Amino acid sequence: MYYSISEAAKKTNLTAFTLRYYDKEGLLSPGRTEKGIRYFTDTDLSRIETVRCLKNTGMTIREIRHFFDLCSLGEESLSDQLELFLQHRAKILNELQVLQQHLQQVDEQISWFHAALAAKSR
Repeated sequence: MYYSISEAAKKTNLTAFTLRYYDKEGLLSPGRTEKGIRYFTDTDLSRIETVRCLKNTGMTIREIRHFFDLCSLGEESLSDQLELFLQHRAKILNELQVLQQHLQQVDEQISWFHAALAAKSR
């Protein structure tokens, strides 16, 4: 199935501007009509979701492009792809740990507010 840029944007909850940017940055390679208009396939939409996942978990555009460059090399780059993802996973786990610490501080502050309000209403 083929999708126009506006249809692809709607299906992925991204803007057409973002899709054009990803294309310009080499993260996507949608097809083009004879008039040069982009069209997207289900495979492109799947790739967009991969980009979104990696970007939302802190991978830079440059790192995502590097990953896709490795993918284009095929099986010879599998160990490099694995290493990239292991490093990314470690970074995510570290960020989760930091967020857990911040959440604990927020929870402690909430407890303090509850206690202050309870004491005030007595």
